[in-house]
Amino acid sequence: MSSFSRHSSTMTLPCPHFYSSFVLLLGYFCMAVFFYYYCSSTLIAHWNLSLLITENSSYRTLQPVLLTRNVSYPWIDDHTCQNFSVQFAENKSRPAYALTSFPGSGVTWTRQLIEGLTGIFTGTVYGSEEPGIIDGNYYGNNVEPNCGCLILIKDHEYPEFYPLLGDVGPYQHRGILILRNPFDALFTFAHYLWSGNNQIGTVSLENFSSLKWDHYIKFVAFEWAEHAVRWIQHIENGTVVFYERLLQDTERELKGLLHAINFIDPDHPPFDPERMRCTLLHKNRLDRKRKQKPTVLLTEENHSRIMYSILRVQESLQKKGWPLLPLHLYQIPKYIGS
Repeated sequence: MSSFSRHSSTMTLPCPHFYSSFVLLLGYFCMAVFFYYYCSSTLIAHWNLSLLITENSSYRTLQPVLLTRNVSYPWIDDHTCQNFSVQFAENKSRPAYALTSFPGSGVTWTRQLIEGLTGIFTGTVYGSEEPGIIDGNYYGNNVEPNCGCLILIKDHEYPEFYPLLGDVGPYQHRGILILRNPFDALFTFAHYLWSGNNQIGTVSLENFSSLKWDHYIKFVAFEWAEHAVRWIQHIENGTVVFYERLLQDTERELKGLLHAINFIDPDHPPFDPERMRCTLLHKNRLDRKRKQKPTVLLTEENHSRIMYSILRVQESLQKKGWPLLPLHLYQIPKYIGS
C-alpha cells in the first residue's frame, strides 16, 4: 500500500458541529445583507420625505408638562360650548397611540376633532413649529410625546421597531392610520410643500409641468403605499380611518376611533354627548382650508402608478382583515388622452 493510501485511510473529517455552526453563521450573514439592502432601497425615499417635511422648520427643546396651567377653550365664542376645555391627561396615564398618515391626508383636522371630543391634547413628534390645533394654542405640540399625557401623537414616519432586537417601538404596535384618496393627497401635499409648508398655501400650475413634478409623482406613488402597508402590518391595537368616511359620517367614525384607542369619558361614558355636539358643530375650519386647490391631468403612466399604489394598499387591508378603501367615494381623475 502506498504512503498516500495509508495516510488517506486514517484521515479524519472535521466535527459535524463545525459544519452546522458554519451554515448557521452563513445564514445570519445572508439575512444581515438582505436586511441592509432592503432598508437602503425602501427607506431612502422615506428619508427624503422627512427632509421635505422638516426642511423649513426649526425646532426648539420640548418642555415638561405644567398640568395646572396649560388649558385651552376651543369654542370660547359659542356660549353653548364655551365651558368645554382641552388639557393634558395626568402624566403616564395614557398609552402612546400614533396618529399617522401620508402628509396631506387630514391628520391636523383629525387632531382638532379628537381634542374637542375627548378634552385631551394631542401631540406631535415634530415639535413646537406645528400649528395650533383649535384655538391657536400650541400646548400639545410643546411636550415630549412620551409623556403619557396625550390622547394621540401625530407621526408621518414609518413605524420604528426592531423585532430582532426585541424592540416593539415607542407605540408598542398601537396606532390610528388615516388613509385618503392618494390623488387628493398628491396635490394637497404638493401645494403645502412648494408654498413653504403653508397649510393653506397654493402654487401655480407651472409647478405641475416640470421634470420635478414627474419625480414627485413617482415618489408619492411609492411612499403613500409603502407608509400605509408598513403601518397596516405593524398595528395590533388600533384601526384605519378613511378620510372620505370621516367627512361623510364624522360622528360614526369618531365613535369607532375612540373605541379603537380604548377611550371612555369618566363622567359621561362612553363619551360626552354635548362634547360630540360641539365637536360636530365646529368641525369645519374655514381658516384651515384652501379656497382653491389647482390640479392638472396626469399622464397615463403617472396615473397608472397611483392606481397600482391603491391596489397594493387594498391587498394589504384585505390580508389584515380590515375594511377596504372606500373606492366608491374616491374621485378618480382622468388622465391625458383618456
